[in-house]
Amino acid sequence: MRANDKSNLVKVGIFVTLLTVVLMIMIVAIGKESSLFDNRVTLRAAVPNAENLRPGAVVELRGLRIGFVEEIVISGQESVEIQLLISDKNLPWIRKDSKVEISNAGLVGDKYLQIKGGTQEAGAFDPASDVLQFEASFDLKAIAAKGGNIADKAERIMVKLDVLLDAIDPAKLSTTMDGLARTADNMGRATAPMQATMQKLESMAGRFDSIAERVQRGPGTANSLIYDDGVYEDLRKLLGGAERNTVIKYFIRESIKKAPTKP
Repeated sequence: MRANDKSNLVKVGIFVTLLTVVLMIMIVAIGKESSLFDNRVTLRAAVPNAENLRPGAVVELRGLRIGFVEEIVISGQESVEIQLLISDKNLPWIRKDSKVEISNAGLVGDKYLQIKGGTQEAGAFDPASDVLQFEASFDLKAIAAKGGNIADKAERIMVKLDVLLDAIDPAKLSTTMDGLARTADNMGRATAPMQATMQKLESMAGRFDSIAERVQRGPGTANSLIYDDGVYEDLRKLLGGAERNTVIKYFIRESIKKAPTKP
């Protein structure tokens, strides 16, 4: 074998060895990252819309990658079923009432599926019979789109306002504003007497309240007339029936006697 052939063979051997080592390092790294060598279990989730989620997308639980989306199929008129493959060692942390959320990795990043929530009382999730339900996510992209729409509407309003202001004669606008200012001033002066009257009425109402409270609290003639049944009975006897005639006659006679006589 020639010396050049031996040299080339050695170079090829070294290259293949280095390539094998790199591939082994990559496989180990991938295995650690995605739990490639762990036992896996398939879960089902029901969502109204896949929102551009793709097979192979990451599945996260509490911020950790535990699997990936295996398949996405339409299961009904308003339902999409997502099958996800996760490491079975993470299954005990998923509960029957856990939810799934389709999220973005940043504003324009890739879609991924996130498993959220779940209570201890609900019990462990059973992949054979249970289905993860959907929970709407906080969509930054949708909010940004709404913000853009609001900005567009505000810009259109400002353009229309500029056109309207350009069509108005500045002199007339100034006159109109002065007239509005004078009208507001006149209205203020006109309402001043009304405010004084209202203050007087409030003062009178306060006095009437004090009088009523004093009468109710007693003692006094007014309190006795209103609240004392004995006074009422005395007045009724004094002014009622035959006794009223006698009393009235007595007062009339006395008044005549005391009346001054004409010269």
